[in-house]
Amino acid sequence: MKALEPEWNTLLSASSADCLFLTWEWISSWIEIAGANVDPWFVVVRDAGDGLVGVAPFYLAHTRLLGVVGFRTLRIASDHATGFEYGDWIVDASVEREVYAEIGHELARRRRAWDIIWMPRMSGWSGALERITRAADDASLPWHERPHPFSAVPLPSSLAEYEEGMSSNRRQQMRRKKRKLLGTDGVSIKACERTEDLPAFLDKLFELHHRRRMLLDDPGTFERKPATASFYRAFAARALDRGWLRLIAMLQGDDIVAIQIGYAYGGVFHQLQEGFDPDYVDGAGNVLRHIVIEQCIDEGLGAYDFLGGFTEHKRRWGAELREGHDLIIGSPRIKSRLLLRADVWPTGRLMTEGGLYDGPDA
Repeated sequence: MKALEPEWNTLLSASSADCLFLTWEWISSWIEIAGANVDPWFVVVRDAGDGLVGVAPFYLAHTRLLGVVGFRTLRIASDHATGFEYGDWIVDASVEREVYAEIGHELARRRRAWDIIWMPRMSGWSGALERITRAADDASLPWHERPHPFSAVPLPSSLAEYEEGMSSNRRQQMRRKKRKLLGTDGVSIKACERTEDLPAFLDKLFELHHRRRMLLDDPGTFERKPATASFYRAFAARALDRGWLRLIAMLQGDDIVAIQIGYAYGGVFHQLQEGFDPDYVDGAGNVLRHIVIEQCIDEGLGAYDFLGGFTEHKRRWGAELREGHDLIIGSPRIKSRLLLRADVWPTGRLMTEGGLYDGPDA
């Protein structure tokens, strides 16, 4: 895999799949953290001049139906314990049709090595579903799709224009809370801009996220999946070097009371996680989000991406529903075809996932 590094992001930028979650930094961070616990399974396509024109970055995991029938499952690398979204194959757009087809045919040729391909949380606006299912059809591989919602806030050119989309009552409440909090003695906003500050910022993110989620009797992502915290530490450092990291905190004196992490890539802010001190002033987390949105607008970003899910909370911030997809592709085997026909997915109580890295003690 290391040999692909010099060409990876160049290919990604020339593809229709270009997104944060398929960058070399994101995927290699995950593989380094997971180490021997994952089995990378990449399909690589080169042109006649040995130039890289396509990569389908899979890894091999295992899934069991009713705890008995095993399925060797190809998944997009880094799709677990990272916050990954928008899976796709990375293909030079100038030879898109041919290379997608070649990947599909290579998968068919290697059909004895896998049973299903599981690609959840694909974007519905990048054409990923159409490209991959066409390749599957060309290779006579059966597939099944179901909708998966996403949401994002389109950002205008000014904060005033953004606030016009709020109800009058919400707009006034937000302005009042923001003015009161920022006018409180000792309150400040600080972004993590130095590598040496990262550990303290991230430790506080993990702590406050846990405390926020415990209000819902949920220990939170970083407690349930320790590998996620390890990934955040590895990737955030690389993202800071690349200018992508947006790790922003509200402080009371020297103490962080609210914090949000995301990444600016391709003109979009991708909001990953957040936390706040439940014992601090009510609404501090919302004020911080408003400040982050203001900073995104000032930076000229085109969207604040909430990523997966569309809730009333996100709608109140101006988020719009974006359609996405979960996709499962079967090998020509009978058991794989039957699985697709039965509308059974590699999630939930019928199928259990195995071979996924959740931390050093997993």
